[in-house]
Amino acid sequence: MVADVTEISRSLDEHHTRFLRVCAGGLAVLVAWLHLLHPEYGYEHLLRYIEYGTVYDPRPPLFVGSGLAIFAGIVLAFKGVGKRRVYLLGIALMGVYLLGYVAWHTVLDHGAFWPHIDPHHHDDVGLVESMVAHLQADTIAMVSKTAETVLLFLLAVLYGTDVE
Repeated sequence: MVADVTEISRSLDEHHTRFLRVCAGGLAVLVAWLHLLHPEYGYEHLLRYIEYGTVYDPRPPLFVGSGLAIFAGIVLAFKGVGKRRVYLLGIALMGVYLLGYVAWHTVLDHGAFWPHIDPHHHDDVGLVESMVAHLQADTIAMVSKTAETVLLFLLAVLYGTDVE
């Protein structure tokens, strides 16, 4: 995979690179909005948690903070400030989103480590079956994970293409 991304990166001219930047920026906006406006874990729940003075679920602060970080990254990349670092941080964040989703629904037992969250075991199904079932049951998650995967790939290509 790394060799494929490097090969793609080398073959791009400035016009194609600019197109990839626009696509990556659009996907980054989508991913940020999906996290900031998520009906269960977005900014509205974070505001409620602030009002109540407690955090019942760790996802709202993480969703909102990471969504805002994506917008900051978009602005920095647009301004040309540390583009390669921004791409690298974006790759890392997309990796955290994707691996975090899998971990949340498997080894973290849906957040059972958190004081206010009850466990939801999936001992009867494998990892792939569990992920497919979760994504099929949640359209927002399906769109988000698809966008994050494509964005991760585009950022990897841009990282190999853009020079500061």
